[in-house]
Amino acid sequence: MRIIYVDVDTLRADHTTPYGYHRPTTPHLQALADRSVVFDRYYCSDSPCLPSRTALTSGRFGITNGVIGHFGAAARFRLDAGHGPDPDCPLLGQRLQMGGHYTAAVSVFAERHRAYHFLGNFRESVRATASTGDEEAHDVNRAAIDWIRRHALEEDWYLHLTYWEPHTDYTQPPEWTDRMAASAPVASWPDDATIRSHIDHVYGPRSALDLNYTLLGQGTSPVPHNMPDAIRDRADYEHLINGFDGAIAYWDHHFGRLMATLDELGIADETAVIVSADHGEALGEHGMYAEHGLATEPVQRVPLIVYWPGLTDDLPDEARRNDALLYNIDLAPTLCDLLGLAAPPGWQGESFAPALRGEELESRSYLVLGHGAHTYQRAVRTRDHLYIRTYHPGSFRAEWEQLFDVTADPHLTRNLLEDEPDLTARMRSHLAEWWHEHAGRPGSLPDPMLTTLQTGPVYYSDPAEYAAHLRRTDRAHLAEDLEERLAGLSAPVSWHPPEPRPTAHFIERWGKAFERMADEPARRH
Repeated sequence: MRIIYVDVDTLRADHTTPYGYHRPTTPHLQALADRSVVFDRYYCSDSPCLPSRTALTSGRFGITNGVIGHFGAAARFRLDAGHGPDPDCPLLGQRLQMGGHYTAAVSVFAERHRAYHFLGNFRESVRATASTGDEEAHDVNRAAIDWIRRHALEEDWYLHLTYWEPHTDYTQPPEWTDRMAASAPVASWPDDATIRSHIDHVYGPRSALDLNYTLLGQGTSPVPHNMPDAIRDRADYEHLINGFDGAIAYWDHHFGRLMATLDELGIADETAVIVSADHGEALGEHGMYAEHGLATEPVQRVPLIVYWPGLTDDLPDEARRNDALLYNIDLAPTLCDLLGLAAPPGWQGESFAPALRGEELESRSYLVLGHGAHTYQRAVRTRDHLYIRTYHPGSFRAEWEQLFDVTADPHLTRNLLEDEPDLTARMRSHLAEWWHEHAGRPGSLPDPMLTTLQTGPVYYSDPAEYAAHLRRTDRAHLAEDLEERLAGLSAPVSWHPPEPRPTAHFIERWGKAFERMADEPARRH
């Protein structure tokens, strides 16, 4: 079987056509959905980018594989040196290779995040450009379509493609933003009163006034046509959403070209296509804008659309949507199931292949979701409710515990913690039960979210520096709130060497490296 996995960074499900969005952002994705199964309750077990893709390709939760964050001990994949794959928990790509599939990727992800374990999935890995940042869709397509043309007549390959368009910065040509702006109004939430409340009470990088707060400190939009400097009112919010939707539409245009190539080569009906994302995006929920920094519904929920030749083509309409609670770690055992391969015993996901065959799929009663790059949080998601516990707020105003009825309150505006004590206790119990299963039994490795609490999620924003920024911008009361939340996180003695925050030093060293390289072309000539 030929398989293409389309990995779209930051693609929020409810901003796509198959998930009911009112703007025509993804007509080509909808065309695929028409002959596929669309999964409505599919979540990344761990977010954002590095934890999610590590979970996806290892088949294991971050609490087990070791990667729950983006730097230091929170981002160290647990794999001892030795010879060959681990027999009980190989990477997804390694297992596919054992089953006879040639695996390849067009993705800059491993370089972007120094996630070199990701390369272990592939016999061949292509970077579309010399950049180690986000690659443009047209560049990804150029490399991907070239690869597909060269391998079109071969059987049994797996190609992983990573697109970056919906991730900030929104670098698509302005006409795509304008096209979305003209297509339909932006949804009515948040209104001006909500935005004003966020300005007054919420702080953190990617909060309303600090939408473009960065390590370098400019504070202005790098793409003014596609993204505002800050969210001060409804007009700014609409500007932001137009840019986000424009980025999605631009990606979909190139996805359409990819699919047209399969048609041209005569392999469209013989190639499985899977479209998903590493995580979604907060667009005002909890006062966070254009960021994936919390273990919340808009961040953890991701799209999943699966076309599988011979299975999904002729399904009845009622079988084309599935609402079972699923993790992204379920994809690896599902692929094995569909290909007739045994899933390794060390993987922690469960196959959802029955749904692709039109059969009934039993749902879990709840999921446990984690975030570890901008905050440290874990959440419990049932069919209707979301419970969130914060372990470290980073530089963001994250409450220690929250409970929401997502079905009745999709924007997560009303904390039910005090109103629903029995439900709160049950959700706490679910979280504790999950933790003990994965980190509280003989032989378990320590929970990386707990062992790194002394440092916390500070790679992108140092809380002390950010508190100083709040004071410089006449928000001393918010700085005091942040400092009060962090005060209890200090211990007089460290039980392990504290993790240095490398970010500023890293940027300084790269600046010097660029200076050294500036005249290299002249030297060569």
